[in-house]
Amino acid sequence: LTAVDKAGLVAGYVGQSEEKTAAVLAAAEGGVLFIDEAYALTADQFGQSVIDLLVKAAEDRRDSLVIILAGYTAPMAELLAANPGLESRFRTVIEFPDYTDAELLTIFERLVEKSDYEAGPDVIAAMRERIAAQVRDESFGNARFVRNCFESAIVRHAWRLRTVATPTHAELVTLTPEDLDEPDGPDGPDAAAAH
Repeated sequence: LTAVDKAGLVAGYVGQSEEKTAAVLAAAEGGVLFIDEAYALTADQFGQSVIDLLVKAAEDRRDSLVIILAGYTAPMAELLAANPGLESRFRTVIEFPDYTDAELLTIFERLVEKSDYEAGPDVIAAMRERIAAQVRDESFGNARFVRNCFESAIVRHAWRLRTVATPTHAELVTLTPEDLDEPDGPDGPDAAAAH
């Protein structure tokens, strides 16, 4: 499996994108080329030259290379519609539904466990509420939303303990519902983490 995004295929000068893409295609030969956020290739003329090479590779190497274009539903539909060659060569479209609330909660619990933190029933209940309240529009990040919540909770957890001179092991590993609160504004832990 060779996984790339636009940056792995597109360069800033005429001719370089073709070279980068040819090298990636050669490396992926005999396997799978996975292009994440493939719709970003439509942003400029350098990406268009990559698309042209992908169309050719999808035809010429169809017996030795699998090419997967991945991205959000609407922009991917626009990408395929913008190039008849792409649409005719990438005929199989698989749309993955968003995770359910229960699945997102399980992802959160696994992140907590893998990171050696602890989250009691009150934290799990708070996260369940936060997941249920989350708007599921085009910008919804699915598991990324949960990971971002968890990472922000870790920052707020550290911020909460900043004044504890000698925290116990339990304090160092135990998340609280307050750690899941929304960002605290310009002087809160999220602002401090950004500096």
